[in-house]
Amino acid sequence: MLSVSASAICSEIRRARWVGHTRCDVIEGRINLIEAARAFNLADDDTVYRSVGAEEACALAIHLLHTGLAHPGEIMSVERATELWREFIGLFAGQDVQLLTNTLHSTRWTPATDATFDMGLLVIAPNKVGCLWIEEED
Repeated sequence: MLSVSASAICSEIRRARWVGHTRCDVIEGRINLIEAARAFNLADDDTVYRSVGAEEACALAIHLLHTGLAHPGEIMSVERATELWREFIGLFAGQDVQLLTNTLHSTRWTPATDATFDMGLLVIAPNKVGCLWIEEED
């Protein structure tokens, strides 16, 4: 498997997820939750976020890439969303990661931005942190 940069993967995610605003990036370094939230211009209140397991994070990421938040409808195929998420999370392969989200279900969330709708995932690893966050307006 070819090594692909975070920048390339995030650019592809932003192109494919053409609805709303997509925050996607990876920052090198040891960063805690609050520092990560600030780095990605998300709410720096730790009560906004909850830890999720890999399976739930995967389902959420695929849903966020596949479907609109403000106006539910297909943005890309489930297969393409799955491929993009696997590429993104693959940047953290072999690392012990903490996965955090602001959602309780795909329809309930605590805002982490000023957007009408926002949901996403923070991936915190020992030496880097990633963000995949979707924002949409009504």
